[in-house]
Formats: sequence, structure tokens, C-alpha cells
Amino acid sequence: MADDRTMAQMLQAPIEGYEDEIVVSPINANNFELKQTLINLVQSNQFTGRQDPHNHLRFFNKVTSTFRHQEVPNTTVKLLLFPFSLEGEARIWLDKEPSRSILTWEDLVSKLIN
Repeated sequence: MADDRTMAQMLQAPIEGYEDEIVVSPINANNFELKQTLINLVQSNQFTGRQDPHNHLRFFNKVTSTFRHQEVPNTTVKLLLFPFSLEGEARIWLDKEPSRSILTWEDLVSKLIN
């Protein structure tokens, strides 16, 4: 059976399989932006998978509670920022989660501590 695709079609990178593990609801807010300083603060205490996950979550909750936007739920902010709080084995763990498998903050916490 012959492959009728052109060389350009065969060399085209696949577009499936690149979805994130964490599903974040669409944000329909005016002037919503995660500031680099907030991302830096989250990254200042990254979880590697070797520390107590409960301590990491407590720190992460403190940091994310400092950010408020009237039109964006805090849980959405947490879901957006959480990948920045991981490195090493913890980042590998998140990357191995199935695409679109974390739908809520509660899903994420449950998977992290179990």
C-alpha cells in the first residue's frame, strides 16, 4: 500500500499530544495578567518531590492568596501558577500526568499528595 502523502506532509510535526495536564477555564476578564514578580515568588520555593508536599501547598497557598482579581477565581490563578512551582522529579511527575487530567484545584492537590 503506497503512502500518497507529500514529503512536506510527512515531515510536518504532529499536533496531537501537546495538551497540558492542567485544564484552566477560559479567562474572560479585562486587564488580567500574571505579573512576573508573582511567578518569581512562586519559583523561589519550588517543590522537587523530595520535600513535604503539604508544606509546599501551604507556601503556595500563601503566595497565591496575595493575588486578587475581581473577575478571576483564586483557584484559576493557582492552576495557572502551579507548574511554575515545580522542578526536578515533581516537574517530571506533572509532565507524565495524562493530558487534560487535572480539572480542578482539588484534583491537583489530591494527585500531588497521594
